[in-house]
Amino acid sequence: MSKMPLVSIMCGLLLSACAQKNDANDIIQTPINPKGTQKEVISDEAKAELLIEGNWFTRDPILNSEEGVSSDKALAQLQLPEASEVIVAVIDSGVDTEHEDLQGKIWFNPGETGLDENGNDKASNGIDDDQNGYVDDIHGWNFIGGADGSHIDYESLEMTRELVRFKAKLSSGIELSDEEKLYFEKVQKAVADEREYANSRIEKYQPVGDKIEAMKKLLQEKLGLKEFTKSSLEAISSSDEEVIAAKDHLLQTIAKFGSVNRIASSLEYYHAILDYYTNESFDPRSEIVKDDPSDFSDTQYGNNDVKGPDAGHGTHVSGIIAAVRGNGLGVDGIAPNVKIMALRAVPNGDERDKDIALAIKYAADNGARIINMSFGKAFSPYKEKVDEAFMYAAEKGVLIMNAAGNDNANTDVVRSFPNKYLKSSAYSLAEVPAFLSVGASSRIKGLALPASFSNYGKESVDFFAPGHRILSTTPENSYDVYSGTSMACPAAAGVAALVLGHYPDLSAVQLAEILKRTSRLYSSLEVRLPGAEQFDLPVAFESLSLTGGVVDAYSALEFTKYLAEH
Repeated sequence: MSKMPLVSIMCGLLLSACAQKNDANDIIQTPINPKGTQKEVISDEAKAELLIEGNWFTRDPILNSEEGVSSDKALAQLQLPEASEVIVAVIDSGVDTEHEDLQGKIWFNPGETGLDENGNDKASNGIDDDQNGYVDDIHGWNFIGGADGSHIDYESLEMTRELVRFKAKLSSGIELSDEEKLYFEKVQKAVADEREYANSRIEKYQPVGDKIEAMKKLLQEKLGLKEFTKSSLEAISSSDEEVIAAKDHLLQTIAKFGSVNRIASSLEYYHAILDYYTNESFDPRSEIVKDDPSDFSDTQYGNNDVKGPDAGHGTHVSGIIAAVRGNGLGVDGIAPNVKIMALRAVPNGDERDKDIALAIKYAADNGARIINMSFGKAFSPYKEKVDEAFMYAAEKGVLIMNAAGNDNANTDVVRSFPNKYLKSSAYSLAEVPAFLSVGASSRIKGLALPASFSNYGKESVDFFAPGHRILSTTPENSYDVYSGTSMACPAAAGVAALVLGHYPDLSAVQLAEILKRTSRLYSSLEVRLPGAEQFDLPVAFESLSLTGGVVDAYSALEFTKYLAEH
């Protein structure tokens, strides 16, 4: 999500306030991945069950009693024209293109495929064969890598970079305008608050984490125990009082926090806030990428390694959209007709406006019809440039899918970036055409239908999609459960690709309108407002988004089929 905004659910990568104020929820709702997605806190046994039963997000409320996108039902029951291939660009942390469940689903650049005139493989000959400005971009491009093949992993937050920029202005004697002074004060406070938050959490949970690690070490030394699951701990039989005490403590930890590793993961995140995200002296960009991030004409940077050092988030997103269906592995993606174009631009930290703008233009220039953006941040100093890229993509007929964010905030009031609202008055439009913002919904209809972490907004969020406890692909042929609007966005993008594949003549604007018009409505359903206290009065689900619904593949395809036939 970058993360989705920092102090969000996160997973969002990037995370939410909890409903019940106790230690367990406090730590559970803490982001441990700076992209606005969260590796869901569930037991190993529950995870194993999800692996057996497969994904819920493709299922149907009537057939399966689960609030999925009904893509399984659509593919099984509707008589549809043959699907054409749809390229979906995933702008994210990276994608493991070798994953077993994504084979045949990764885009190959046709201009970099085959042999050149000298008989060398175009994918690795060091030549820009298709003259698109990127050398050997066989699967996409890495905008946060160095020419030597190195990678940015951690980055600072945009608020930190803005703080540094304005301090440099002041130190050089530049006088700030009144508007700039207010902005500078806002940035200063945001960074200070983030550091205070991290320090308070470290102070609170470090002793807890140290005790857990001590208990684990004791069981490792005395019993040789390597796994600390509920079942492995319950199987321990001993007369050693220390062993029994350690066993009981770790079982209590699992009951309270979901995993013995939860505290350690959260502490790692809090330390990252201090060491990387809000560290004013941390600047990996200058050492690795070596470009000018404020110069959008400087495009000769990056490399073709689209996986990078941490492709968990992007691989998970890709699997939701396009994992191979019916192969008996892990998860079934929503759309069988998709090729994933991998564009690495999202580090552990905040993405740069320049990288996002160039990635959008790359996608539009190289055949993508849909762009998935599961990331976000609180500040965007070059929003006009990102808007320019959006309008460029719109002119080329590209649908933009954007994760709403995981701060349980009303984005009608508190904006996050990127968003559909054009900043410059140079455009005749107020909003980017064919731009959809997606909130996260859960598995079961009821009070908890909107995920507790999800952003919402009657004007700014178009609809919801499954984003809670989503099983999908992760690097090295693994599978994991994440939650976040980062997961909801590709669920909606998958539906869009499914519809577009069967009806390729649809424009991006038409496709967006179909998805909105056919979203599944929940008349009179009252739900808990994301971020609300347990006993707060519920609100109408229809008040949380423009459509008041959840994206529905069956309805979208059925409606499009009707239009095509009449």
